[in-house]
Amino acid sequence: MATLGRTTIESLARDLGLSASTVSRALNGYTDISEETRRRVLNTADEAGYKLLSERKKKNNRTNAVGLVVEMWSLDITSPFFGQFLRGATSALRRQSYDLLVASTDGAKEALKVYEYLIAEGRVEGFILTRIRSEDARISLLSEHDIPFVCFGRQAEEGDFAWHDVDAAEAVQKSVTYLADLGHEHFGLLQAPSEVNFARLRKESFISALNQRGLPVNNECIIEAGLTASDGAKAVGTLLKIPQPPTALICDLDALAIGAIAAFKEANLVPGQDVSIIGYGNDPFSAFTEPPLTTFSQDAELAGRWVAEIFLALLKGITPKILQRIRSAEFVERQSAGPLKGQV
Repeated sequence: MATLGRTTIESLARDLGLSASTVSRALNGYTDISEETRRRVLNTADEAGYKLLSERKKKNNRTNAVGLVVEMWSLDITSPFFGQFLRGATSALRRQSYDLLVASTDGAKEALKVYEYLIAEGRVEGFILTRIRSEDARISLLSEHDIPFVCFGRQAEEGDFAWHDVDAAEAVQKSVTYLADLGHEHFGLLQAPSEVNFARLRKESFISALNQRGLPVNNECIIEAGLTASDGAKAVGTLLKIPQPPTALICDLDALAIGAIAAFKEANLVPGQDVSIIGYGNDPFSAFTEPPLTTFSQDAELAGRWVAEIFLALLKGITPKILQRIRSAEFVERQSAGPLKGQV
């Protein structure tokens, strides 16, 4: 076998006519790889010197790098949240002489291949995960590899892994209480993609809070909108077509709320008077909408710092189950939410 330059998972895969994922799993002893394929991969890797290279990395060289693999559908790298989260995480890691290695992918399947590549190549000491799904294959993969990782968020079954989360479900319950106390009875919810666990938790909290107040749950007013302001505006267009549009709208993200404000104004409705809107996140521009957006602050920079500090604690041998932290979001009252029109 002829190889040029340093042997990698990808070069082995090309020479063998296999996928990089199959080669990685064969090298790491996964039982779903046939013995014939495993032997073929190991023999080829030995000939190329790949195994010796991996062993040298594991024995002698710490990378002092932490991986963050961003799936582009789920987290806009231009969003204020992402920048603030990175600032918090990198500042905490830098104090302990660690760097953050950020990679991007287009989707979940490709992301798993990137994780396997980074592990097999010994590029990172472990990972930070964001936008946690209700059932997250990344958590299963990293647990199988026995590599340190910490999540910003939880999956449906919290498990024994380390995580830090902001209680987005509690924020929904407080939003319903606040708006109901202002006289609102017809509520809507604009959601992030439902596969993300925090969206599931918020929907459950929304329905529970309405039931506790004896208020109607209108499924037409619960819309899986997306992640952007344009998604929020489009969802409001749908809401305005139903017989009883909501007078109170709760949004999973500030971006959705900002799009909603624009769409209501386009329909000649006054946010904060004709309809009340509450966001989530307290992005920097939320204070400068017209009217300024009532929201909840999750303090993305603090979240990044806490997640990084939890990861560093994992490296010191602290049991992951102990490193599970949740905190409340802070209510930020502005002018986009007010009393039901006609009531004091």
